[in-house]
Amino acid sequence: MLITIALLAVLIFALVITPLNLGLALAKSNLSLGVINPAEDEIPIGNNSEQQQQLYHAFIDYIASKLGKEIISKLVITDNISAMTNLLTEQKIDLYAGSPFISALVNNNSRSVPFIAIWLKEPQYYSLIVTKKSSPLIYHIYDLNGGKTIGFTSPNSNIGYLLPKSFLIEKNIKFSPPSSPADVVYIFTGSENDTLSQVLSGSRDAGALSSTFFNSLPNSTSSKLKIVAKTIAIPALLISHRSGISPQLIDNISSIVRNMKLDQHAPEVLRSLNNSFVFDFNPTQLANNVTLMVKKAINGTESSYT
Repeated sequence: MLITIALLAVLIFALVITPLNLGLALAKSNLSLGVINPAEDEIPIGNNSEQQQQLYHAFIDYIASKLGKEIISKLVITDNISAMTNLLTEQKIDLYAGSPFISALVNNNSRSVPFIAIWLKEPQYYSLIVTKKSSPLIYHIYDLNGGKTIGFTSPNSNIGYLLPKSFLIEKNIKFSPPSSPADVVYIFTGSENDTLSQVLSGSRDAGALSSTFFNSLPNSTSSKLKIVAKTIAIPALLISHRSGISPQLIDNISSIVRNMKLDQHAPEVLRSLNNSFVFDFNPTQLANNVTLMVKKAINGTESSYT
């Protein structure tokens, strides 16, 4: 009888301690990936939000299957930055996939750690500051001074707001807030198509467009635009982990993703990623740089991101 009780105690101990050693959140056998609603976080992967969700499902399902049959994958979609930050802070999800600037905002407030960056191969992903080709006023970014107007996409847009704005601030262009008076007045247009239309109509002096959007324009349209500045390139996606996860589990996940392209049993949608994207497994310096850039971009408007 005592032997039976002892064996039962060992079994219970093993069942409890094993998932703790893995560092998994939620239930003992769950591995969760969190993403923010695509309407609130633009990511240039897939042609639409449905394709993005399919890719995220395939990604977390594949990792879970490689970790062991007892691991159940879970995709968690939140409506906004604040909800994702709370889940990571409370250790309720394990991984988070987001665009670089939005990831910086989430990670800063949740102490999550980026460990994989996914870059577009060619063409790279960056912002362009454009104006109407026939404009007699703007030939260089410094010509934006003097109360000119620029169209940005939306407050959460990496490529249509946060990246180009931080780039212009680096060039000593002043915005309001926090500066008064400002060199440039910016307006949120709602979409890249609207930014383009407003620049071509002359209702905005300049606009910020993504490299992918600009390259997709027909020559009859792009020939009417003048590029006055180009930002640095940024990754399409950052994958981060919650602060309390097991380092061994993160090493295992990194190894699984690194070897994914060689796995003939991996879903085609994942193996095909290697044709268009490059995986960086040491994005620490990149993440630090993006954090500094996003702080500059949102200076004076922080309340919009809580």
